[in-house]
Amino acid sequence: MRGLVLAAGLGSRFKSEKPKVLHEILGKPMLWYVINNLRNGGVTEIGVVVSHKAEEVKKAFEHEGLRFFYQKNPKGGTADAVLAAKDFFASYEGYLVVLNGDSPLVSGETIKNMLNYVTMVERYEGKRVSALVLSAYLPDPTGYGRIIREEGSDRVLKIVEEKDATPEERAVSEVNAGAYVFWAPHLLEALFQIKPSPVTGELYLTDAVNYMAEKGYEVRLFRAKEPSEALGVNTRWELAVAESLIKLKLVRFWAERGVTFHLPETVWLEPEVSFEPDAEVFPGAVLKGKTKVKKGARIGEGALLVDATVEEGARVEPYSVVERSVVKKGAVVGPFARVRDGSTVGEGAHVGNFVEVKKSSVGPGVRAKHLAYIGDATLGKGVNVGAGVVFANYDGRQKHPTTVGDYAFIGSNALLVAPLKLGRYAFVAGGSVVTKDLPDYAFAIARPPLEVKEGLARKFLDIKEDES
Repeated sequence: MRGLVLAAGLGSRFKSEKPKVLHEILGKPMLWYVINNLRNGGVTEIGVVVSHKAEEVKKAFEHEGLRFFYQKNPKGGTADAVLAAKDFFASYEGYLVVLNGDSPLVSGETIKNMLNYVTMVERYEGKRVSALVLSAYLPDPTGYGRIIREEGSDRVLKIVEEKDATPEERAVSEVNAGAYVFWAPHLLEALFQIKPSPVTGELYLTDAVNYMAEKGYEVRLFRAKEPSEALGVNTRWELAVAESLIKLKLVRFWAERGVTFHLPETVWLEPEVSFEPDAEVFPGAVLKGKTKVKKGARIGEGALLVDATVEEGARVEPYSVVERSVVKKGAVVGPFARVRDGSTVGEGAHVGNFVEVKKSSVGPGVRAKHLAYIGDATLGKGVNVGAGVVFANYDGRQKHPTTVGDYAFIGSNALLVAPLKLGRYAFVAGGSVVTKDLPDYAFAIARPPLEVKEGLARKFLDIKEDES
């Protein structure tokens, strides 16, 4: 099955240097959703018509296996855009799905159902559907082309653009949603027969539909499951509306599969994020990229996850950040912690308040609950990292690793200067600077001696005798 996406528009109402179809919705270009929905609908070969800043669009999708076609005049109209890709379907005897590149709300399910419909008509009615038009009823159809159908049937008589409609036609609330399935040979015939608009000079794809209806070809309607599928994206505000609708659809999808969202309207959820049942997401959480949240995991208020994996029963506490890292089963991160750059927080470990873990492996049962920096390190199981501990991994030129054996104890405010190895059950006293490897069971202390000068505080605090 083939599909064609019309992505050549200038998008002048966006007031942007960036091509309209590259503006993002939940972290993905708008065009990504159209292509993804086509694929989910069963379309395997996809062509894209480009024009304005074509190279930017092609580069953004260079690994998607698409075929690109160039429309010389981006103001030539939708039918002109389809003609620009005639080599994609001129010798193709099959159905061609045509979508606008700014229609990310037309779902894969709807596309699949439209294709099933034309197949069923052919099989059970013995009729070839030349054009199937997606329609929707809108409470306010202003700005949309109106569908004029044969009374009592799903046959299309014509599609009338609002500026050309009579008062009676403007009163029709069924609109053209801008998604079509065409029998390719009939589409090609119609494209070469229609004339440019005398007002704008554009070739309209709706005129190709009207040509088929006038010639007696089978032109039918297919009702969108949700009216929102008819909404295109022509302005920044419409982009924001589409983003909200897509986000809520994603939330609903996962909620119906056993995931709890508290105040879902406040959650940022990107399309490649996945969940297992009984995961729980609290208000203001942001989940990006290919983040995976597994069974019973909990994501706290304001947490940020980017390409993260949070395993069964783990917790990312409020206002913590996990980037490109794994939080193992039963582990706790936060609140106010950051785990990044390929780190792993082991089973049952706790990385707490204002602790940063960078490119490190934190073993099972590790406790690093306060104000520490763990960089380029490997910590065995059961290690204690006291408040204020710093793994000094950078010498000004390059990063160096630190390895800490099982059940080692690192006291508060210790400084571990890499490269360094601490053995099993090694003990570093608080405030020590460690620059040498420690064997198993070793005790290390490196502090200047404490001197006590009685009464000297009066001098430094400027305290008089009669104030004591």
